Amino acid sequence: MIRQFTPSDLNPMREIYNHYVENTLVTFDEVALNEQEFADKLNPVIHKYPCFVYEKEGQVLGFSYATEWKENPAYRFTVSTAIYLDPEAIDKGTGTALYKKLIEELREMNTHSIVAGILMPNEKSTRMHERLGFSKVAHLSQIGYKFNKWIDVSYWQMIL
Repeated sequence: MIRQFTPSDLNPMREIYNHYVENTLVTFDEVALNEQEFADKLNPVIHKYPCFVYEKEGQVLGFSYATEWKENPAYRFTVSTAIYLDPEAIDKGTGTALYKKLIEELREMNTHSIVAGILMPNEKSTRMHERLGFSKVAHLSQIGYKFNKWIDVSYWQMIL
């Protein structure tokens, strides 16, 4: 079931996020976030933009949210999106369902443009964004450094 985020979801969401921090190149955070750090990261999001969780049998298996793309007022109709899944929920349609719900909500909010950054390589995320109608609009080489290696980031955009 996909539903709106509630404060009781923060800890399971943090556990999912920290898996990616500690084990993957999916996020540029390098150290697992404690409860307060994760809450601080999401607080600006949950008060202004949609945040959804995918819950099955009482367990949070993923979450997606939108954030401000840039601070300047002219960017107010553009958002950035993120999605994180419990490793057990990957390749089961969970991510696509969460993203579709987020896109639907953003469309209802009169969002004009969605931008998603994907740390590369990430074939699964690339395929999902393409299936949902995103187009690759930029590729930045060696823009981040994590786990003793340089990482590229590609940007994908959807016009609603």
